[in-house]
Amino acid sequence: MVSAYWEGPGAAKAFTYPVPLQAIAARLDTGARILDFGCGYGRAMRDLARAGFRNTIGADPSAALIARGRRESPDLRLEHAPRLPLAHPDGAFDAVLLISVLAVIPDDDEQRRVAAEIERLCAPGGLVFLCDYPLQDSEHYRASYAVSSHPVHGVFTNPDGGVFRHHDPAHLESLFPGCELVEARATESTSLNGRPLRALQWVLRRS
Repeated sequence: MVSAYWEGPGAAKAFTYPVPLQAIAARLDTGARILDFGCGYGRAMRDLARAGFRNTIGADPSAALIARGRRESPDLRLEHAPRLPLAHPDGAFDAVLLISVLAVIPDDDEQRRVAAEIERLCAPGGLVFLCDYPLQDSEHYRASYAVSSHPVHGVFTNPDGGVFRHHDPAHLESLFPGCELVEARATESTSLNGRPLRALQWVLRRS
């Protein structure tokens, strides 16, 4: 279930995670069936469209973010998806994008439900582009983890009410037992409030 934050202040944010266009273009042709799971207002889909990818669908549980995306990019196919499973058959997509989605899901069980749905929707041999944030080493984030009352290490709350999670990479890998990790790279990003962050970009292949 989407948090009130993403129907309120979070829906006005400019998303900052770098879209892995080079990795996508290197592995998929422009006719590939792509799902952007947790698409927000369609930022990654706009980048994909500019790169020639047209067979894309975005789904997000936030009605406010989907409404924003439809206003800003009426040409995109954006679906409001407040609950799982999505209304698509097993193996419907050649690739699924999961860009900074697990970062806004603090609960382990809910993350597992999302990962299982991603595996269901990705065709055998298809790809999952998992882009998220590992645990950070900076003084700011170490302090944020330390003062958090959440039982999961790496979960913290911003002053504006947003709840976020940074991950042990081993935990992320464990969420996708039906996939093989075929590429792992690190990159740099920023938080929604402009703080520098280390980020990871993984390519998983559905078994």
